[in-house]
Amino acid sequence: MSFSAWIEQIGEGNFLALGGLLIGVVFGFWAQRSRFCLRAASLEVAHWQMGSKLAVWLFAFSAALIGTQAFILLGWLDVGNARQLASRGTLSGALIGGALFGIGMVLARGCASRLLVLSATGNLRALLSGLVFAVVAQSAMTGLLSPLRLAISNLWAIDGGAGRDLLALLGWNHWFGLAFGVFWLCGGVLFAWRSRLNWAALVGGLLVGLMVAAAWLFNFQVANQSFNVVPVKSLSFTGPAADMLMLVLS
Repeated sequence: MSFSAWIEQIGEGNFLALGGLLIGVVFGFWAQRSRFCLRAASLEVAHWQMGSKLAVWLFAFSAALIGTQAFILLGWLDVGNARQLASRGTLSGALIGGALFGIGMVLARGCASRLLVLSATGNLRALLSGLVFAVVAQSAMTGLLSPLRLAISNLWAIDGGAGRDLLALLGWNHWFGLAFGVFWLCGGVLFAWRSRLNWAALVGGLLVGLMVAAAWLFNFQVANQSFNVVPVKSLSFTGPAADMLMLVLS
């Protein structure tokens, strides 16, 4: 059955929810099995102990990159109108926000995705950290910290379109993006071999990354079939965490 038939059968909202549920369950299951964590990989790099955690992260990163670029080359996906590329962006927000996120990630002992996975296993520390994360994220998006976020964002803003497309800026095509992903996949294989990574973690890292590409493809295909505006996006944690907080409060 085609996407349009499914949308007509069960409704656009229900179809998006079911697709998101399926992708999220696969992502969460294999993120837990592989112990996927950006913080753990960053610490290995910082201590010059490139091992299993970095290997898992590289598998996820390369799988997401290869999958997304392959979908674009096959003509199944077009991210030209995605908000992440088409709208006005900010390098100051990325630099300062990224630094703050990294500091918080280390202090909280987990990135947003890892805190979510650990919360699902009953880890109260992760649950409390995740709640604080959601409160501050909501405050930065629409609350007390919003003016500060906008001021930081406006320090170094860039136009959307080619100005936010790294491949376009460098004059490269999507074949190079695919090759770049393969390069890092080879790096993941090297570190996995050196650290004797088990098969569950290896497969888990790959499937975590493939779910990122699958989410891009799923949203794009639904947006093409829908009469309503469906934003093209992939897996996200900060915005949904803040939205869920407000949903519970209201």
